[in-house]
Amino acid sequence: MANLNTSNPVELSRALVLAYRPQAFFRRMCSTITHRTKSFLIDIEKKTRYLAPYIRDEEDGKVIARDGYDTITFTPPKVGASRNITDKDLETRLPGQSIVEISAESASSESVMSGLVIEDMLDLQRSIERREEQQIIEILSTGKVATGVGADINAPIPAENIFTAAAADKFDAANSDPIKWMRDQSRKKVALSGGTAVRRAVFGGDAWDAFISNAKVQNYLDNRRIDLGAIAPREDQDFPGVTFQGRIEGVDLYTYDEYFFNDKEKKNQAMMPVDRVILLGGDPRFEMHYGAVFDGANGTINKTQTYAWEWIEKGKIRWRELESHPLFVPVNGGSVVSAKVL
Repeated sequence: MANLNTSNPVELSRALVLAYRPQAFFRRMCSTITHRTKSFLIDIEKKTRYLAPYIRDEEDGKVIARDGYDTITFTPPKVGASRNITDKDLETRLPGQSIVEISAESASSESVMSGLVIEDMLDLQRSIERREEQQIIEILSTGKVATGVGADINAPIPAENIFTAAAADKFDAANSDPIKWMRDQSRKKVALSGGTAVRRAVFGGDAWDAFISNAKVQNYLDNRRIDLGAIAPREDQDFPGVTFQGRIEGVDLYTYDEYFFNDKEKKNQAMMPVDRVILLGGDPRFEMHYGAVFDGANGTINKTQTYAWEWIEKGKIRWRELESHPLFVPVNGGSVVSAKVL
């Protein structure tokens, strides 16, 4: 390895790039489905829990009715992120690039252009991945996605499964019992309308602080006579922004600490609402759908997750854009309970 001359004021070591890789905790739970059309249909069939009837020896079987299904049409919103490259960008030092260039190759405009293109495409792709994760959390928190450029898109989550907890049930209330509250949500909502018990609970930061500080939760964890639950925080290996806090009564507990830049308010904002907890059943059947992207220049309809564009404006400015039409659909919406608990 070559020695670095630390006394040279114009020599720079490798740049520290805080790229903030987008979290994909919820996105990883989704299957990926691409479409050849702008819109798509989903048939949702909810089976009735029939019991086969007892009959006498001489009787024929009794008729059990067939269940119907609902067909829902979805049109994914359009997401597009672009950047341009001008002559000024080619003349500007890149992060980690020495002010004094010795190699003619490294100083060439082609080399600078290549570096900019790669970095720009990575940034644009990250912004789309971050939008997908944010869209999932928005739908799980509100039951819909509000794009601001069209009508809201509603998700098939029962309205009664997204709510504000009663004052007496809020985690910071004096006599509240958050563990019993979660048990009730699992039994009376998720098991009833989603078909399975709750298996994951994802907390916003403040919601977790109130949960772990709650007197009845503390008493529950202090009870060592039988091993019903344990809190042993560890950072998830695959999702650095998510911390696995432990398990209680078969439910894995997570805290989600990730941020995105709110361009309208010009500040960082928590991805997961800090005062909310999201409970997920064992089979939520999460799907991320992508509508087709139409390329007018080539006359093609593209079945893809993302589509890249490039064009030159007035012979001087080179533009690049990534376009995607993502929409998160929790097909088994009854397996989701989302509550504001503070």
